[in-house]
Amino acid sequence: MPFLRSYQKVILIGNVTRDPVLRYTANNTPVARFTVATNRSFVNAAGEKKEETHFHPVVVWGKFAEKIASIIKKGDKVYVEGRLEYRQKRSDEGQIIATEASIRADEIVILQRSSKRSLKPQEGGEVDEEAKELDLDEIAKELAEEGNDEDQAEEDQKENETNENPEEELPF
Repeated sequence: MPFLRSYQKVILIGNVTRDPVLRYTANNTPVARFTVATNRSFVNAAGEKKEETHFHPVVVWGKFAEKIASIIKKGDKVYVEGRLEYRQKRSDEGQIIATEASIRADEIVILQRSSKRSLKPQEGGEVDEEAKELDLDEIAKELAEEGNDEDQAEEDQKENETNENPEEELPF
């Protein structure tokens, strides 16, 4: 029988529920967190049309986190690709009190900007700089030139997990 390796991938298409929060670990590694909402419509057994909304926490590490935090805004429709990660929360006595799942994003694509942003001139006749379209290809090229900090961020995260109290190291 051939060797079968494990594989894990999460793909989401949904709306960002609030602006990303950018923080830094004790090792000065950038970490951005935001939530993506996805909707599901279905007809139940009684024939009623129903809709469910699910909220998915997303975590981005390294220089990619800084870039994403500066361009993604509440209401944007995004494509997120990554993997599931689990983090255990512990009490002061060291007992596990909760396990939290999040998606560690490897790729994020803005599919549609929030309709709340516009390129209408402000009072002084100037266009809101935040509202300008960003050249995502240029940002991707810049990230590729700077190198991928994901390996360093992963090492920092593993180092944080091996500390006696990992909650002290994480910025959330």
